[in-house]
Amino acid sequence: MGLTGERRITMALPSTILKVLKKRPLSYTVLVVFVLDRSLSMSEPKTYDHRGKWDHLVELVEKLLYRLNRSNMAPAFRVGFVWFSDDVAVVERGGQVYFPVTGDNPALQAFKESLNENEPYGMTAMADAIEQAMGVVERYISDTSLPSEKYVTVFLFTDGKETKRTPEDVATAAEKLTGEMLAKLQELNQRNRIGLATIALGLDADRETLRDIASFLREAQRKVLEERGLIDIVDPPYHEKMFIDAPRDDRITKEWEEAVRRFVERLSETAVL
Repeated sequence: MGLTGERRITMALPSTILKVLKKRPLSYTVLVVFVLDRSLSMSEPKTYDHRGKWDHLVELVEKLLYRLNRSNMAPAFRVGFVWFSDDVAVVERGGQVYFPVTGDNPALQAFKESLNENEPYGMTAMADAIEQAMGVVERYISDTSLPSEKYVTVFLFTDGKETKRTPEDVATAAEKLTGEMLAKLQELNQRNRIGLATIALGLDADRETLRDIASFLREAQRKVLEERGLIDIVDPPYHEKMFIDAPRDDRITKEWEEAVRRFVERLSETAVL
């Protein structure tokens, strides 16, 4: 999608973001990394239509990729995918581990091609998955074909607890992701930032650890979430961190699913604020 001469979809963007886009040319990029649980429990039909949680997660990501493709910020987005259960798989296509969403949406194509090899099985190697996500971020940071102004948001979706290592290893991996990668990003440009958002897909998830490792919301992000009526679902009752807790009755509802999709979309767009 070009920056001029084409119809733009503006409805999805908060006014604060539109002001940023009008102020300066597109001289930055935004990396979104989806870290996706494919453990066996993700096949459980704890959903409003009795399909597996994995099926709903796949549809949620696909809808997000369609939305990012239609966003005013589409030229800025790059998207990567990390699947995990007992092992971890970084989606790679043509030697790339993150993909644009413009035009025919290479990110969506890469994601769809990964599905057959990433159906639910096994346990939950969460720490390994975060470390592999860090590798995707490192490649993005070192990509000299992109402007030096770079923003990153990693979204971790899981319904389980760490089974290969320990919760402490999960916390350590998350600290490295948001700490070491931030330092490397800011060597390029002091404006650069990284955030880790976590979404619990069930009450059996290690919700305490997921909240602990989630990044704090910036004030501008919090304001956008409030304006869009999303703040109530984010880190209740504190509304401080990039964390969404599991549905109360341990069953994914249409309303909860849609709120999660909007939360991810808003955080992706507000990475630049």
